[in-house]
Amino acid sequence: MELTINDKQYTFTFGYRFIKELNKKNEVTERGMTLKAGLDNALMNFFSGDIETLVEMLKTANATENPRVSEKGIIEWIEENGVDALFDLVLEELKKSEFTKKKTLNFEKEVNKNLQ
Repeated sequence: MELTINDKQYTFTFGYRFIKELNKKNEVTERGMTLKAGLDNALMNFFSGDIETLVEMLKTANATENPRVSEKGIIEWIEENGVDALFDLVLEELKKSEFTKKKTLNFEKEVNKNLQ
């Protein structure tokens, strides 16, 4: 996914390294077992419409790319273009990536089921 922020083109990749970084931030160890809950936690907050989670997901997806976008740049993009469009863009990318597609589709299905 690409966004133009302050006249610069930035790439956001929701691949293996994205998952790995999320897991580093959301790892739970109990009784010698480690649960990698990065994407699960991010999706739970993402589907509830949490903007801070959206910004963190974008920062993580861009962390392996060049150039790197600042948090301030992402926030300015949201202020200029609206948050709904960005949630939609990120959701479509999460559904496309082989690394996030399955969990994203399952979360979306559960959210839609609970709304009915």
